[in-house]
Amino acid sequence: MARSGNLQQRPAGFNPKTRKLIAVCLGGVLLLSSGHVVAQQPGEGLRQNGSQESYKTVTPTISGTTATCKFPQADASGEGSRDGSGSLTLSKENLIATLQCSSEETTTISPIPQDLAKSVCVRSKGVSGKSNSCNIEGAGLNGTETELRALLGTDRDIQWIKTGTAKGSEPGSNSEWTLKLQESDLPLSEKSFFVGCQHAKASKRSETDVSTKSACTVNVTVEARASAAAENNVVTCAYGQNSNPHPLKVEITPQKNTVTLQCGSEGSLNPTSYTTKYCDAQEDMSKCTEKNFADILPSIVTSWWTSDNEKSSVKLTVPETDFPESEQQFRLRCVLNKTKPQTSGPNAKIDQNAETQSTASTSECNVIVTVKSGSSASSASQMVAAVSGAGALVGLLVVSL
Repeated sequence: MARSGNLQQRPAGFNPKTRKLIAVCLGGVLLLSSGHVVAQQPGEGLRQNGSQESYKTVTPTISGTTATCKFPQADASGEGSRDGSGSLTLSKENLIATLQCSSEETTTISPIPQDLAKSVCVRSKGVSGKSNSCNIEGAGLNGTETELRALLGTDRDIQWIKTGTAKGSEPGSNSEWTLKLQESDLPLSEKSFFVGCQHAKASKRSETDVSTKSACTVNVTVEARASAAAENNVVTCAYGQNSNPHPLKVEITPQKNTVTLQCGSEGSLNPTSYTTKYCDAQEDMSKCTEKNFADILPSIVTSWWTSDNEKSSVKLTVPETDFPESEQQFRLRCVLNKTKPQTSGPNAKIDQNAETQSTASTSECNVIVTVKSGSSASSASQMVAAVSGAGALVGLLVVSL
């Protein structure tokens, strides 16, 4: 006979002991799995393929304008270091630079940047991005690859030329590059960049393939040219620390009645209202008290001035009939442009570098122009005419006799 008492039906599923056992098993599986994943992740300096890469920097030896980088035998246990650069300066007196790179081992030496024939590396501010020929994080190098011709502002094709084997180097790999500038290549303001070389050596340490790379760089500073005035009253301004030891002086006469000021792509003319205003020629050259041109050149009009925006230059022509009665002086000056760099966008790094360049010592280009009086020229012409007339009269008297 079947029971019909108050028996409770147990719910379907696992009892508490069974559920606890399952939870413990699952936890163990998860723990083992996570340990396996951690074991597969590469450690610091390790690549996914189990290899390790380390960077070392080598400081060059500088002798005059020659930088020598000697890479010792690679040591896989060496740790990366930073700031292994030397410095040299190019100027009017020193226009040739040489980079010599050699290794005690037969390994390939490559230049920094890779396209050294056309480009150099200009240091950048901010966080470094992906590694490239000028931006090597392991060696502490952070730069932007820039065409050397554009950096110096010259139209001539200039580049580092690979001249072959470095003289006096020990057996192994060695290379030499030479840069030859002309005085006309010197920039309007001081410029700096870095170049160098690197080499890699593969070795084995325990179960890991180790690649040891070494980098050696040299910082090159190119001093600005000097401001100069040519015989035809064409003034070319520059803005380096030593470009303007004293103001330039030119004279305008009825025979040479023009003056041209070339501020260049990096400068601008001051005062900005130069067609009607000028700077006092007698005051401190670092100041500019503006005065009216009409007070010294009563006949001056805007048409006396012509400008060439492409060359950032202006030209003043004084008509022969409008010279003042007495000698007059005025001063104009070219000053280095100051630009606010971008903080974001594709040109941010280049603009940040421009800001760095502008912090170098600069100077202003002052030009004192003397306008000779028209009366002196007229008197001279009258004297010449009188002498000529007297000579003609004497000639007639001699003939008559």
